[in-house]
Amino acid sequence: MNNKVIKYILLLALAIIAAIVIFEFVSNNPDQRPSNPFEFNVDNYKAVDEALISHKETRQIVLKEGNPRAIAFSQGKIYLLVDDYLQVILPGGIEVFKRKLSEKPNCITVNRNGYIFIGFENRLRSYDPDGIEMDLSEIASDKSNFTALAVSDDLIYVADAGAKQIRVYDKNLQQKHVFNGESGVSDVHGFILPSAHFDLAVNSDNELWAVNPGLHAIQNYSETGRLRGFWSKSSFENDGFSGCCNPYYIAFLSDGSFVTSEKGLIRIKIHKESGELSSVVAAPEKFSDGTKAPALAVDESDNIIALDFDRKMIRFFEPK
Repeated sequence: MNNKVIKYILLLALAIIAAIVIFEFVSNNPDQRPSNPFEFNVDNYKAVDEALISHKETRQIVLKEGNPRAIAFSQGKIYLLVDDYLQVILPGGIEVFKRKLSEKPNCITVNRNGYIFIGFENRLRSYDPDGIEMDLSEIASDKSNFTALAVSDDLIYVADAGAKQIRVYDKNLQQKHVFNGESGVSDVHGFILPSAHFDLAVNSDNELWAVNPGLHAIQNYSETGRLRGFWSKSSFENDGFSGCCNPYYIAFLSDGSFVTSEKGLIRIKIHKESGELSSVVAAPEKFSDGTKAPALAVDESDNIIALDFDRKMIRFFEPK
């Protein structure tokens, strides 16, 4: 091997070593990385015209201990899941009762008679208005992960994010139907769930609406799974939804309007029944440095109640 070849080999080895050193330095010092001219900056979409904001925050209830998991509102009471407890409080913050649960809960809903339904990882439990356990469902499946509940007359709808299905139970917690969100027309897509979250809600007309987050869509289904209608809007602007998993939570006002919350670009909005943006309830600046979409509830006066997981508080938003 001549000297010229040896020289080239040594230079190549030095170049490889230098590249490794530079890579390690940049990886461990992200501030030294060159800027990406094509990098998306969510800050560009945080500003909201004041004329579009319809609500003002009027008060808060700080949760003094535990990690909040879900919220519901019914008959003048707030139903809260914190760690492995069910807590019922009045809007003024006075506790009605608190009950220890037998396992860690995921989601909650309450019917018009005050009966409480709580979803755990793969089954349901029902409770009387005083929080005393009544019935227990069978385990749905090993894949199941219940993430949202809604009640309509004598039916309980369950969003099963693990199985990517909606399950329908009667008031005795017997499963009646299960469906995958297939349209039955041309695009058999089912529920597209990029993350382990899936939400649904029932409006005042007892219509079931479910989020299909992978499509940035909200879809209306019959109790047996027939797709009856939907709307969607993919956009970083205020009138749409962005990211992988939005809208994250939904609820309804008494007139059928949708209340939505989002992760990533955290905000709460109101959309008309058609899907058209009506107003912004809380702009992203209300959730500065937040990472989680707030869970939603609506009281009898159409005030919006947000469970802020990052700040561990209940926040009340009333129309201006």
